[in-house]
Amino acid sequence: MKTIFLSLLLFLSLSSTAQTAQQSITVTENIAYRTDVGPSTVLDLAKPQFGPQKNRPAILIIHGGGWNAGSKNDIVYRALMVDYALKGYVVANMNYRLTREAPFPACIEDVRCAIRWMKANADNLGIDPERIGTYGHSAGGHLSLMAGVAAESKAFNDAADPWKAFSCDVACAAGGAPPTEIGRRGEWAEHTEWWPIGYIGPCKTPFLVLQGGEDPVVRPNLTEDWVTKMQKKGAQVDYVKVHGPHSVAYDQALEFTRPAMDAFFARHLKHEDPTVNFEQMKVVEFGGSGPYKAISVREKSLTDFVAYRPVNMDNAVARNRGKLPVLVFANGGCMDTSIGYENMLTDIASYGYVVVAIGELQMLAQHDKDQHTPSSMVAKALDWISQQANTPGSFYYDKIDETKIAAAGHSCGGAQVLANAADPRLKTYLILNAGMGKMTMADASAKSLKNLHGPILYLVGGTTDVAWKNAQMDYKAIKKVPVVLADNTKSGHGGTYEQPNGGDNARMVRAWLDWQLKGQSENTTVFIDGDLKDYSDWTIQHKNF
Repeated sequence: MKTIFLSLLLFLSLSSTAQTAQQSITVTENIAYRTDVGPSTVLDLAKPQFGPQKNRPAILIIHGGGWNAGSKNDIVYRALMVDYALKGYVVANMNYRLTREAPFPACIEDVRCAIRWMKANADNLGIDPERIGTYGHSAGGHLSLMAGVAAESKAFNDAADPWKAFSCDVACAAGGAPPTEIGRRGEWAEHTEWWPIGYIGPCKTPFLVLQGGEDPVVRPNLTEDWVTKMQKKGAQVDYVKVHGPHSVAYDQALEFTRPAMDAFFARHLKHEDPTVNFEQMKVVEFGGSGPYKAISVREKSLTDFVAYRPVNMDNAVARNRGKLPVLVFANGGCMDTSIGYENMLTDIASYGYVVVAIGELQMLAQHDKDQHTPSSMVAKALDWISQQANTPGSFYYDKIDETKIAAAGHSCGGAQVLANAADPRLKTYLILNAGMGKMTMADASAKSLKNLHGPILYLVGGTTDVAWKNAQMDYKAIKKVPVVLADNTKSGHGGTYEQPNGGDNARMVRAWLDWQLKGQSENTTVFIDGDLKDYSDWTIQHKNF
């Protein structure tokens, strides 16, 4: 066992973090966390030498390799260990007995022993024993999730290790491409207690699962089966699925997976990391069809909304040749979830927009928990946008354009938009499958139309759309501002928003936004000239232009 004192400069080739050169860490190699089974059960430990030296959060890294290969010495895991140590975590990077040394479930027992060792030595390590998280990839991802179900893993509670008096529970568990079940016949498949699929229930441990959509080794459908079953039982499982093979979250798609890990550990290990602005992240339809792959996030500063935005904001701003326009979105039913619109909103964001939608981020639709929201939520979103745009140091500072803000809402959400029509920060409006007619809803009525001060698009779904008649009445009543009535004659009240990328309705919405907020005047051929060759089953009316 040896200890190395390392400055940041020595590890620039390993670490993806570029922080101040004054920060340094110590790495102690090959510490035995159990001595009763042979030389394989050792770990490396990276400790920050800056900041408080007690009660730090800790992360245990577990290597992959099909349970019969791999090592903590893999450059990817060593770099990850250094990276998180530089972020203020105490990080252990472990080996375990491979199956050629000891049969299943020895590797599971070893991980539990490593956790118990960390808790037993918490004072010496300078860690909080209640703030230990795990991460692994592939086989290591499986072992990490198994650590997360530790409280339910009664079959391993009598594992023969010197630290068995200590709990092996962890505060959170993350896994990249994790086998949640073996997926083939054989002895391993007969032992469901060896796999996360054997512990479906309201587990108290939060999980993060990272999966490649084209993974030929760990099939996404098996991963998603476990995620969905756990979520339906009330377990907290964040799921990030991106384009890529088995190496997603190992050495590919890190632009998605690493920020998700950073936010996950910061949230659940209670480590305040100023470089992490959001708490949760979701990738919908692999980030949309546009040139800037997009994500949806729950911002620390706006937890009751979802921000849909390009994952690389700096790149989007540079290629957009200016700050990004913003769309505020209100949901159908005036509900507090945008999950039914996430395909459309993600796709819009992937073309260089920031979308702020009412409602907390949901990994899985939970409509039995949906709540109505007040129309003041639109103003709350606008206030947040103004604050972020004008606060140096904000993640969105110099990246969003508060002079180019649109508001859109579906059904009751459209009424919420009209209730805020007088707000001078709004430059244009999109009323989707909605209209006031002679009724009052969500603090809006026909009188609200008098507050319009910018162009407005009504989008309806034919005569079967319950809002069709009211939208026609509004169109006739509007006298002062430019108005377009676009009718997708066969789509009905629900529209196409849940279709891939939001379907035709989303394309029409984006065409309007590109025209009104990005000045793409070629879109006048759609809205003014009625050129609908790319839109079947549509009709267009316009006036006051």
